[in-house]
Amino acid sequence: MKKISPYIKIVFTFLIVILIGTFLLMLPISSVEGHLNFIDALFMSTSAVCVTGLTVVQNISEEISIFGKVVLALLIEIGGLSFITIATFFIIVLGGKIGISNRFLLKEALNQDSLRGIVLLVKKIIIMSLIMQSIGVVLNYLALMDYYDGFFKTLGVAVFHTIASFNNSGLDIFGSSSMIPFAGDWFLNITTMLLIVLGGLGFFVIDDILRNKRWRKISINSRIVIISTVCLIFGGAILLKIANNDLTILEAFFMSITSRTAGFQTIDCANLNTGEFAVITFLMFIGASPGSTGGGIKTTTLFVIILAIVSYGFGKKTVIFKRQIANNTILKAFALVTTAILFCIMAIFLVSVFDPELNPEQVIFEVVSAFSTTGLSMGATLKLSNPSRLIISFMMFFGRLGPLTIISLINRNWKLGSDDSIKYVEERVFIG
Repeated sequence: MKKISPYIKIVFTFLIVILIGTFLLMLPISSVEGHLNFIDALFMSTSAVCVTGLTVVQNISEEISIFGKVVLALLIEIGGLSFITIATFFIIVLGGKIGISNRFLLKEALNQDSLRGIVLLVKKIIIMSLIMQSIGVVLNYLALMDYYDGFFKTLGVAVFHTIASFNNSGLDIFGSSSMIPFAGDWFLNITTMLLIVLGGLGFFVIDDILRNKRWRKISINSRIVIISTVCLIFGGAILLKIANNDLTILEAFFMSITSRTAGFQTIDCANLNTGEFAVITFLMFIGASPGSTGGGIKTTTLFVIILAIVSYGFGKKTVIFKRQIANNTILKAFALVTTAILFCIMAIFLVSVFDPELNPEQVIFEVVSAFSTTGLSMGATLKLSNPSRLIISFMMFFGRLGPLTIISLINRNWKLGSDDSIKYVEERVFIG
């Protein structure tokens, strides 16, 4: 019997969860009045499962019922941690055994190089996420006490906001203005930023730091993630401040962090100047780190590409921390970025055709935001036609699973690995 590729299983798992979410959001009980049509429910379910945050519902807090908000929160949690990871954890808790085929599926779902310790890693991911989100709920509750009346109302908003922040989803139930009314609240902003960064670092990096504690002992991958993250946060904040000197330091840092796949906003993105547009679009495209709840091409991909280009320019091997980056890793990085750019260009073209009234900046911003699962918008989402909403939904799905997972669907030799015993004579092709 021919075994099904793990990439196909991963894709179908996400599709099934999205369709279940679509059905639940279409129910009248999910809306305060009436119900969502299929296209809008599919869009919202995809946005939640793919932890994006783009929404065709103008005001979730008023238009979606408590039941609908619970559904959205669960979809965000499932999408952020992945259904495969959560299901495996429950199987472990119930005393079930994880077979070799399921371990291989986990390896691909968690983007790991080896099967070793994969079950233990699942336990750590769930436990770490529960602990960090529990602390986040407490902090957010304290931050929101002055804005909402009643314990349960405040707790509900705190729980939803924590889940959305940690899983890097920009969906919120604050109202139609996202976090703009809270732009000057240092406590809420810093709590949100910490949750976004922790969710975007990746569980492997957090576990590596907790286990080894010292810089020299943590893995090179973790060092690259930390260096890239710090540079993007501070670099993005500085560039945003230069682009718009009217931004406060808090707003600049918040937008620098949230632009890398979180999607909350403390400034109105509909009024971005050209400099802000360029910086935020770049940050969205880069995204978070591998093994995290965020999207984008990932920080390590950017680091490897820049390092490879610089090394090539100097005629040297691609080396970092006295270790040479594998050629296969460099090839994957360039393949990922090229595929991402091609799909984004295709989506930009199609949305421009279906909605010619949108200006180019709005379309580019919307597509990149969808691909990177960020959720920021320049006000185009509510204006999208049904065909464009389906295209944006696909880009959210494409971005959450990752370009490499999508193109690996055609890989029939997934069981054999990347090494091929057949060697061919090399041929030189003129480049540049």
